Amino acid sequence: MASPGLFLRPTSLSIPINTMRSRSGSSSDLKIFRSISQDRPGTPRPQTGSVNTESFDFVRSNSGTHASRRSSTLGSWDPIMSRSCSSGGLLSPRPGTMIRDLSPRPSLSRAFSGSAVLANSTSAIILEVEDRKQVANLLSFEQIQKMEFYSKFTPTSVSLSHFLDHGATGLRVEESYLFLRREIPVRLANMLMELELLPTELLTEPACKSILTQYSQSFSDVLAFENLTPSEKTYEDFNKLLSVIRHRHQDTVPHMAEALHNLRDAGNLNVNSKDRLNQAIQYFLDRLYMSRISIQMLVSQHKALYCPEESIKSNPGGRLKGTIDPKCDAVDVARNAFENATFLCEQIYMDAPKLNIEWVDLTDGDKDSVDFVYIPSHLYHMFFEVFKNSMRATMEFHENSDTIPEINVRIVKSAQDISIKVCDQGGGISRSVAENIFLYLYTSATRVKLSDADMGGTTSTSTPMHGLGYGLPLSRLYARYFGGDMKVASVDGYGTDTYIYLRALESDARETLPIFNASSSNKIRDTANQVEDWTK
Repeated sequence: MASPGLFLRPTSLSIPINTMRSRSGSSSDLKIFRSISQDRPGTPRPQTGSVNTESFDFVRSNSGTHASRRSSTLGSWDPIMSRSCSSGGLLSPRPGTMIRDLSPRPSLSRAFSGSAVLANSTSAIILEVEDRKQVANLLSFEQIQKMEFYSKFTPTSVSLSHFLDHGATGLRVEESYLFLRREIPVRLANMLMELELLPTELLTEPACKSILTQYSQSFSDVLAFENLTPSEKTYEDFNKLLSVIRHRHQDTVPHMAEALHNLRDAGNLNVNSKDRLNQAIQYFLDRLYMSRISIQMLVSQHKALYCPEESIKSNPGGRLKGTIDPKCDAVDVARNAFENATFLCEQIYMDAPKLNIEWVDLTDGDKDSVDFVYIPSHLYHMFFEVFKNSMRATMEFHENSDTIPEINVRIVKSAQDISIKVCDQGGGISRSVAENIFLYLYTSATRVKLSDADMGGTTSTSTPMHGLGYGLPLSRLYARYFGGDMKVASVDGYGTDTYIYLRALESDARETLPIFNASSSNKIRDTANQVEDWTK
């Protein structure tokens, strides 16, 4: 039975959704000062009549379409300019915007008090909270109400140019703090609402229960700063919390992989692109991991800018603006990732393929490198996972050969795109296998058993080289996070080419974020009614 909360969402917000989601910063107006102050953390969205029917209900940018766009203070993060920092208002409207006031009123919203009124019906709220069986033991009644409230907002999609401008201006920590204390709860609430919809068999897995507990704890922790007056003590405590959150969720991906492997081993999951339950879980995992990437980005950027000890540690040369490199050298990142992947490969196969890399910048023929605005750690992750796959395939396909073929990499920068091609001679994959390579859990390697201790994240050398089945799908998410993509083309019996596409212009590189709504809920939960619409 569907949660009553799905049918109790406000229906009176008749705001054009494309207008609301319009963001500044397209390639056509690079000289216009950009400001996150135009974007409210958590954009309210209508719940009926505008359901996104794309395969992923992700936030998409509509650059250059807002007729009323105007310039403002460069890089401002202040999301609450229309009220005092110490006021208790929640997401109150900014003058001149189309965002309506969502303060509690009959038939529109609910109060945050224990009496909780939505459409003048206390019983409706009680039913909705009781339906949250998984979080009922993790969050208080008031926190569950706030989770429901924040989940009604669309996460604010931020571009790399916004991140970069904010880091370049050296503005006060207050503006970043005010933005994050509203935006992080919105993203966490969207995640928690979807975690609740997972099959019972998966939710009862210890690793999955632990993930739900951790995200509930993070949501509860961030709510403590919801209305705290900005001060040096508040900033210090908030920075400490962000460090805790980042460390708490660093192993979410491998632990979720372990839970799903257990589900598959018990015969409750068939990892196949045709299986309906698997399709729903794959859809959910894309959204969970994309939200995780986005929150890690917000946290890391804030910490790198406003924690001096971390800035020195993560940016010894002072080149980065937070976590963003204005001149990220794709060739250097590729070489670094290849070196670390070689270390893992040699541990297993006692040898490794060599790297042959070529590059060209079509926008500047005099350059001897390819650089663009990007997050080096994200690009590293993509290279690292692709190189691990290519090395393993090459070593196993040529295990009886006298020589090991090189792995060839070509990087090309054009006016709009960064195109990367990684070629190996690892025997390729058949078409029947190719349709599954971006499925989580799918792997041709022997399954590995993960440690219960901290593993240091997915790119740590303590994480297994293969056997979890999340390398390629997660790498594709990193590419898609700022508007790129990853594709694979293979010649069965010879080798595989992997293509990574990224945005060359930072103004075009905007976050792609999942939105929780009725459409996404149905895709996760209602697998029985999703019938085949193509012949097999």
